[in-house]
Amino acid sequence: AACQYITFLITLQLLYLHVMKQFPLFSLVCLTIAFTTANAQTTLPGFTVKELTKGKIQISWLNPYPSCVQLAVQRSFDSAANFRTIFSSQSPELPSNGFVDNQAPPGLKMYYRIFFVLKGGTYFFSKAQRIGEDEVSNRVVTASSAIPKSVVRVFKKGALAFLYNYPDYLRFRDSIITKTMDSLYTIEADSIDWRPSAFAPSWKASSYVFTNEKGYVSIHLPDVKQHHYRILFFEESGPEIFQIKTIRDPDLVLDKASFIHAGWFNFELYEDEKLKEKNKFFLQKD
Repeated sequence: AACQYITFLITLQLLYLHVMKQFPLFSLVCLTIAFTTANAQTTLPGFTVKELTKGKIQISWLNPYPSCVQLAVQRSFDSAANFRTIFSSQSPELPSNGFVDNQAPPGLKMYYRIFFVLKGGTYFFSKAQRIGEDEVSNRVVTASSAIPKSVVRVFKKGALAFLYNYPDYLRFRDSIITKTMDSLYTIEADSIDWRPSAFAPSWKASSYVFTNEKGYVSIHLPDVKQHHYRILFFEESGPEIFQIKTIRDPDLVLDKASFIHAGWFNFELYEDEKLKEKNKFFLQKD
């Protein structure tokens, strides 16, 4: 049954992607109706939980939000805390989808919930539910009961490290993904566990932006007369600090006060609006 269900989902998704190119609005409506009829699913932020066989739990949903950019299924043993992400959709915008939990411990009735992010940063998480509970009170969750979140808590080694507004968190997340080997794990819809990599990549100091013998930030651009340069500085955690839009001198020294505190800082150097170097430097305490 589980294999047939997954095959059905794949076929439906391929059909959706093909037809959507020709008739986007019509295909969305028709496929949603078809899937609802065949599977009696619930629309987000509601969802359906069903036991297929012993140790195999099916979680499925209909998605009325074409602007959905992230969707994950989470599992917990107590319904109030300790939720862990067990599935992240590769195509969160699809009008219907599902997941089969093959790691469900036998004999235990786990709680499940879904959280999803819409374009623009607003995100929600559903009411937690499990098999055997009343279908009306637990499966049908209206949009008004979903809780919007705009602040993300980032934990590191069990302690709260940062508190970001969602747009700032996206920049932090992208910085971690593109500039480090660290991992980010979802604890709850508004809580992230940051786990530094045990294998830190070797670092080589820049020959263009570096700290000099006096501990100041030096910018050395011998070809400044032939090219247009600009540089952006970032906190190690991601947020931008400031930028210099035009550099006219081949050698420029920046005051430490521009960076507020000691520590690591990232930068991006652009030459004629093309990224020339992305690197970092360290400011010592006075």
